[in-house]
Amino acid sequence: MMENYKKNLELLTKNFVYTKEMEHDACGVGLIASTEGKKSRAVVEYGIEALKAVWHRGAVDADGKTGDGAGIHVEIPKDFFIEKIQVTGHDYDNSEICVGMIFFT
Repeated sequence: MMENYKKNLELLTKNFVYTKEMEHDACGVGLIASTEGKKSRAVVEYGIEALKAVWHRGAVDADGKTGDGAGIHVEIPKDFFIEKIQVTGHDYDNSEICVGMIFFT
């Protein structure tokens, strides 16, 4: 087991995928989900409430001023984006769609 770890560590380091300087601890991950497998606004609202209840993970860093990257992951229906694409005069080609939000300070 340790040999595999060392081999993979060497490969990742050699290909600039891993550096020891980037290692850090995280306080954990939470999950809110529907046990029935149904989409629901309530699930999203519960997730937001859970995030706010753990103040140090609620996007406020230890200094009380800056964010620490906490957030939630939600599925947005593809139809929502297809309509927006078509409004711009483009055709949707059935490719994957993703959205990212980046904040610079």
